[in-house]
Amino acid sequence: MTLYVGIDLSGPSNTKETSLAFFKEDESKLRFQQIVDGATDEDIYKLLQEQTDPFVIGIDAPLSYQPGGGDRKADRALRKQIIAKGMKSGSIMTPTMTRMVYLTLRGITLSRGLSSTTPASIVEVHPGASVGLRSPDLTSVLTYKSDEEPRHQLQAFLENDGVHGIPADVLQSSHSFDACLAAYAAWKWKNGKSEFLYPAEPPFHPFPFSC
Repeated sequence: MTLYVGIDLSGPSNTKETSLAFFKEDESKLRFQQIVDGATDEDIYKLLQEQTDPFVIGIDAPLSYQPGGGDRKADRALRKQIIAKGMKSGSIMTPTMTRMVYLTLRGITLSRGLSSTTPASIVEVHPGASVGLRSPDLTSVLTYKSDEEPRHQLQAFLENDGVHGIPADVLQSSHSFDACLAAYAAWKWKNGKSEFLYPAEPPFHPFPFSC
């Protein structure tokens, strides 16, 4: 069975807001296994290097930046798509913005390290877009980061789409829930069911970006 790991990454000095969600694919369903909150880089490497099943990692963080700065082509394409769905353009931030640059630094470093020390497939994901481009409940999509109740609504949508077993306590944290959504996005990508997909463009953008 394939393991799917969603990582809601934070900046390198704020690791208490980093969460990892582990799921296993079982008969075309995605079943919750474990949540790990407050993960440091050392924690992430240890947890993933000890895995024995094939696994896919979806990372919620920029895994590259545009040479010269500004948006990547993938950022512009996804922003256009989510605006068309009624989502907020500000949820797609330029990797080199002041508020984003430390997250980008950690995302780039961690993704290169994991790609060289594990056999995992790695994809950059956007948790909010992964559910926002699929769920008809736009109100819950727009408010789930600040309010727990919309997470319960979105969990019901995920259950109907094959994602099972997310515990109630995971819904208490937006970071934990985003890690689940990151795993969900990775699962969709691996199974060829992306709602948004921008292919890798090595060497500057070595990982695909999918929702």
